[in-house]
Amino acid sequence: MANSFIMVKGNLTRDPEYKNVAGKELVSFRVAVNETFGSGKEETFYIDVDAWEGNAKYAQTVVLAKGDRVTVDGRLRQRDWTDKNGVARVSYSITSNTFSKLVKPARSNGATSREDSEELVSVSTEDVEF
Repeated sequence: MANSFIMVKGNLTRDPEYKNVAGKELVSFRVAVNETFGSGKEETFYIDVDAWEGNAKYAQTVVLAKGDRVTVDGRLRQRDWTDKNGVARVSYSITSNTFSKLVKPARSNGATSREDSEELVSVSTEDVEF
């Protein structure tokens, strides 16, 4: 899939896995994305994400963990494969260009915040050694 771009917002389904592949840092994780349709029917789909080098170091800096809410953008990849029962399968993944951890704003002086409001965790590239 050439020139494909996707952006998703969802929650990590497990703690990220950190690896070193041929001298390059890699972090892999799965995101659960919820979609609501028409009459409130909700559907969840899952997508794997691979983030390399600087993005992998960013993931370590902001300390990602299962349940964290993130936005991810990057290239959409399709993989066709056959399972052990001989059934043709298709899976999709994102090779991340960027991603951000989202957090709910802190409440101050007993004030309540909107339940669905979120903020990006700000990490400067100066904080991450490349």
